[in-house]
Amino acid sequence: MLLPELREASACFVAVDRDAGRVIGAAGKSRALRVEPPEGPGVTVHVILPWRGLGVGRRLMECIEAVAVDEHVRALYSMRRVEFGSEAEQAWCKLGFSRHETVETQRLPLDEFEPRLAPLLERMQSRIPANAQIIPLYRSNLPAVLQLHLDNLGGDRGEVYRKLRGNGVAAYHPRYSRVLLVDDRVVGCILAHRKDGETAIVDADIVDPTLRGGWANVWLKLDATRGALRLGIRNFEYTTFDRYADTRSFTKKLGGITVETTVLMMKRLAAQ
Repeated sequence: MLLPELREASACFVAVDRDAGRVIGAAGKSRALRVEPPEGPGVTVHVILPWRGLGVGRRLMECIEAVAVDEHVRALYSMRRVEFGSEAEQAWCKLGFSRHETVETQRLPLDEFEPRLAPLLERMQSRIPANAQIIPLYRSNLPAVLQLHLDNLGGDRGEVYRKLRGNGVAAYHPRYSRVLLVDDRVVGCILAHRKDGETAIVDADIVDPTLRGGWANVWLKLDATRGALRLGIRNFEYTTFDRYADTRSFTKKLGGITVETTVLMMKRLAAQ
């Protein structure tokens, strides 16, 4: 109950009030590792209100760190991003964590996509392989899409596959989620789910590294936009990272706005 985001833990500790005989805090470490270096798992910690500020959280995190060091883990990451400048960020800082990555959630109206991207794609038409095609998610090879996601974005295998199959909360929409194939091989995808009647959240926009920055990106975005518009979607919301300065610039040019800024917290561990 204290750590609802921790679905598959590789280590978990609890703090107990011996006099009252009840759990007052807990901390856990995920099995999944962050792909980008320094490699490491997500961690989470929670202490109930009467016991905060007394070092309980720090002691729990020390237990998690001891296990991680024995496993030769290079770093620990907050399992969830926290609001920029919030009390939650300050709490992570007190545990020795610092900002690793700033993430912006941006909203972009889709009516600007067609007039801007269609002419661009037309100029790139000669570069598109004859055996390339874009299909809706429900027609794709889901294990291959899953592997593309894991190779490029990481994530929990079971959780991502659940969403790909359309099950549960925030499952990817089978029709306006799109998959790019070249010679029947999955080389890109846009995965999204509906937020409300007019807005879809883009959870992943992935293109194989060998195809980035060209026709594949433009074609995927345009095709996904057309499919979403046919289903009544008028806005895309998506997250951008510090390394995606070009995407943030693209959003501003098309009249998008930043609706939220969050940070991923990270703590490096001493090498063993």
